Amino acid sequence: MDKPHGKTVPCASAAAAAIMMLGSAWAHEQGRMTGGGSFFCSELATGNQRVTHGFQLHCKTDDQPSPAEPNNLEINFSGGDNFHLTTLTKALCTDTEAIQQPPSAPFDTFEGAGTGTFNGQPASITFTFTDGGEPGTKDTALVVITLTGAATPALKCDTATPLTFGNHQAHRLTGNK
Repeated sequence: MDKPHGKTVPCASAAAAAIMMLGSAWAHEQGRMTGGGSFFCSELATGNQRVTHGFQLHCKTDDQPSPAEPNNLEINFSGGDNFHLTTLTKALCTDTEAIQQPPSAPFDTFEGAGTGTFNGQPASITFTFTDGGEPGTKDTALVVITLTGAATPALKCDTATPLTFGNHQAHRLTGNK
């Protein structure tokens, strides 16, 4: 039995309810996300710095061997450091209960990973972009970039941070808003 919160709830019932909620919340959705802007990353060794980004990324569904093309992502920070995505290896688009804002799209969160170059050197990236509705003031970004073979990330912004400027836009598969 779970700890009581007003009444006793059997574990099996709570687990079944959680599975039902997560089943719809974590389904792979079709579509793409576009946008960019800037946010401040307080986790940089050099202090609180502006990180800018721009992207067009396609979701991968269970039916696809890889996400549709094109998939572009660029991250710039520290007055000259940059990352360019060359291969998108993870493209999970989900609709979360926590973010239910217009415009109408089947998802609001893009969780991705890939490889590319950081200042011309091989690197990997993990990221999560959210579309919190219009006008973009509730959109967030989380980005971690690591050079191949390095133990510590070159950029570690591993807390979802609201955009200071810009907008993330989730789109239906057709490209309509």
